[in-house]
Amino acid sequence: MLRKEDPALLSGRGRYADDLPVPVGTLHAHVVRSTRAHAEIVRIDTAAALAQPGVWAVITGEDVAKLSDPFLIALKAPLHQWSLAVGRVRYVGEAVVLVVAENRYLAEDAADLVNIEFRELPVVMDPLKACEKSAPLLHPETTSNEVSVRHFAYGDTAGAFAQAHARIKLTSEFPRLSFTPMECYVVVAEFAPTDGSYNVMANFQGPFSTHPVMARALRVPGPKFRLRIPPDSGGSFGIKLSVFPYMVLMALAARITGRPVMRAASAISTM
Repeated sequence: MLRKEDPALLSGRGRYADDLPVPVGTLHAHVVRSTRAHAEIVRIDTAAALAQPGVWAVITGEDVAKLSDPFLIALKAPLHQWSLAVGRVRYVGEAVVLVVAENRYLAEDAADLVNIEFRELPVVMDPLKACEKSAPLLHPETTSNEVSVRHFAYGDTAGAFAQAHARIKLTSEFPRLSFTPMECYVVVAEFAPTDGSYNVMANFQGPFSTHPVMARALRVPGPKFRLRIPPDSGGSFGIKLSVFPYMVLMALAARITGRPVMRAASAISTM
C-alpha cells in the first residue's frame, strides 16, 4: 500500500497538535504530583495558590469526585481510578492537584504554593513480596495487590507434563519498560454549558478505544463528548493511551473555569 503522508511530512508541512489553533482565552494547566510512593492525603491547602494573580482555579481530588465518576477498568477487582488522586496516593508522580492560570508560567509558579500534607503508609518495592498476604494493600477495597490473575490451559496439560522426559522451570526478572514518542501529550478541552457537552482535542492515535470510558466518567452520553485528534502524530507506541485521564481532567477544568483549558507536556514523564 502506497503511503500518502510522506510529501507533507518530509517538506515540514505536517500538522501536529502544536500546529493547530486553540480558542481565544484558553487557560493553561499545571499538574502537582505526589512526592510519596504510598500515603494518605490528609490536607491540601490551596489558598496561597488561588490568591496569585492570573490563577483561575486549583482543582483537587475532592472536586473531581464531585463532578465525575471513576473510570471503567478491565479488572474484576474493585479498584477506583480517577483523573486526580482521591484520598491517597499510590506512586511517586501521581497527579494530586491541577492549577489553572492564564499562562503556563503563572500556573507553574502557583503550583509551588500548593501545600499537601501526607500521612506516610508502608511501601513494598519487590513485586513478589507485594503479593504476600502480609503486604500493605494499595487498594483497601481489595484482598490482594495481585489484582489480575489469568490462567490458560489447552488440552491435557497435566498429562503432557506427566509424560514429559524433562521439565524446565525458571523465574525471570523483567525491568521497568517504557516508550518515549517524539511528541508528548497535548490536550485542549472546552465545555459548552448550554447543552453540557465537551469538546476535546488530544493527540492519542486511538481515540475510539477510550471514548466510552471518558464519556461515562464525565457523566455524559457519548454524543456529548466530542474527541478530535490532529492529522499527524509524533509517535504513540501505545503509551499515549495514558493521556485519557488528562482529557477528563482538562474537561472538568474547562467546566469549572468556564474557559477552554490546555495542557501540553514538556516531557512524557511530567504530564
